Amino acid sequence: MPATAAQIRLCIIGNPESIHVRRWAGHFAGRGFDVHIVSFYPPREPAPDGVKVDFLRPRRDAAPGVSRARAASARWPGAIRLVTALRMTRAGFLRTVANLRPDIVHAHYVSDYGFLAALTRRHPLVVSAWGSDLLVDPGRSLITRNLVRWVLARSELVTYDASQVAEAAERLGATRSRMLRVVLGVEDGYLRLVADQPPAASREPLIVSLRSLERGLYNVDRIIRAMPEVLRVVPRARLIVGNDGALRTELEKLAADLGVGESVEFVGFVERPRALAELLARAAVYASVPSSDGTSVTLLEAMAAGAYPVVSDLPANREWVTDRSGAVVPEQDVHRMAGAVVAALQDPARRQAAAELNRDLVRREGSWETNMSRQESAYRDLVS
Repeated sequence: MPATAAQIRLCIIGNPESIHVRRWAGHFAGRGFDVHIVSFYPPREPAPDGVKVDFLRPRRDAAPGVSRARAASARWPGAIRLVTALRMTRAGFLRTVANLRPDIVHAHYVSDYGFLAALTRRHPLVVSAWGSDLLVDPGRSLITRNLVRWVLARSELVTYDASQVAEAAERLGATRSRMLRVVLGVEDGYLRLVADQPPAASREPLIVSLRSLERGLYNVDRIIRAMPEVLRVVPRARLIVGNDGALRTELEKLAADLGVGESVEFVGFVERPRALAELLARAAVYASVPSSDGTSVTLLEAMAAGAYPVVSDLPANREWVTDRSGAVVPEQDVHRMAGAVVAALQDPARRQAAAELNRDLVRREGSWETNMSRQESAYRDLVS
């Protein structure tokens, strides 16, 4: 007899502070699953309703060696993953998971948390690929590449959100019959919030960027570098930079040095769902130009809100954005980026037509509820 939701104990291995992990855990707790997140430290924010966090050590202030550890992680990523696994094991990670006796172990991000989950030897094992864990990390380290292969070979199910990620998983040894496309999509409640917002054609020349202000992939500096050229053609244009990170002060200085400081506003993290919906429903253009990505939830949220997407030329972005629904530009080409933004700001009819196409696409293929229903069916099949 198939297990009921109340009988299914789901053990999630992932970052308990990640919005994606929190949404996932909260959803299945709301569906009646007994959901546990196992992590080294407790999260700074309370867990979602119904979710239990089993942490190994109480949180403490960062030790003097933390910055050195981060530098070592960048230099020797594969070795640091092995050290992290040893540290977690010594803190009781394997024992904690064993004591939970989970029906399913599910890790989010293959190259890090997937490795930890596979070490538990608990089955069925599900791993979710987020993009860089398969597209970037294996190429940086032979150790990481072998760890990822080892994890994928031991997983009963691998979920992915873009075709490029699925292809990378297959190259690394995953079996297509054990893979499932699950998009971390847009919730029905968010779609209701943006349903009656101003038409895309009537919006002020507002550009919004919401990617992380950390070193590495997201290239928010290039959006800022495009602003002088944008402002020469559209003097009333403004850029709002949401999110936060270690580069914020440096990026604020960049805007000032380029002479666009008064047209660029840094607002920090934008709370979901209402504040995010209100911001994106005012935006004429949403700009996102990472060097690597899977399906971006924020991109889908922007498209659902009617903001015209200007995104980097990545396979995952091309699955959602076409020449009729947005602009795809080389992430290193600031001139092309600026040109795409200007063209959108100067063409209200183009933005309106794109908004209608994008809303329909997100409702049809990017619905959170639809994708989570697909995942729940997979969970039940594994337990049965």
